[in-house]
Amino acid sequence: MKYIKLPYIPENMVTHVLLDKRVYDRFLYALEDLGIKIVICESCDDLYLAISSHPDIFYFHYEDNLIFAAPNSPRKTTEELKKLGFNIIFGERAVLGKYPEDVKYNIAKVGTKVFHNFKFTDRIIAERIEKDSLQRIHVKQGYTKCSILIVNSNAIITSDKGIYKKAIENGMDSLLISPGFIKLEGLSYGFIGGCGGLIGKNLMAFNGDISIHPDYLNIKNFLKKHDIEILNIAGLQLADIGSVIPLCQE
Repeated sequence: MKYIKLPYIPENMVTHVLLDKRVYDRFLYALEDLGIKIVICESCDDLYLAISSHPDIFYFHYEDNLIFAAPNSPRKTTEELKKLGFNIIFGERAVLGKYPEDVKYNIAKVGTKVFHNFKFTDRIIAERIEKDSLQRIHVKQGYTKCSILIVNSNAIITSDKGIYKKAIENGMDSLLISPGFIKLEGLSYGFIGGCGGLIGKNLMAFNGDISIHPDYLNIKNFLKKHDIEILNIAGLQLADIGSVIPLCQE
């Protein structure tokens, strides 16, 4: 078992993933059939229900075995991550209430580029990003990781026009899709980054049926261009679960 050097971008098949406790059972079973072990993200009462157990709200996987976590991240989940050998560095501020107090850790690191609304980034994380001289890409969307499906270190899929524009300006291959068509309990809709994630170098997994999405063919062709196949849960509406976060790999 090895840690994933670049967050969300495994080099081999994944052995462990972090998922919202409200993940579809069929998706959970599909991952377990591949030998993937699941770390469940428990809920926190400090947040509104729709995102109260979304792992990308509490945790920012920075590199290798380093994860930044909100001080009020679910204790049981954090302990499970520590058991896997992760170095958990707690941020300065808790995630609370509603936007923007809940997006301090919802950051998308894509290779050496970091997307976020840096008005809201936790100070401890912002200082680490500066120390490591990573490229900061400021966007208006605070739910940044939710809005970005990371395909590889230079390619993303998003429904956010601002993120799409910034990605293109920075030389990235980016696919813009229609907003909506993704379930998020209690809200109008969720985001593409929140319902999927790589579980292998060439395998993207979705919590639901991506073929139902109106932009499916564009998504499929974009992934194919980058040599990525799809693990799909037929017949179930895509549901935002705060990202499929790969933790360890073969």
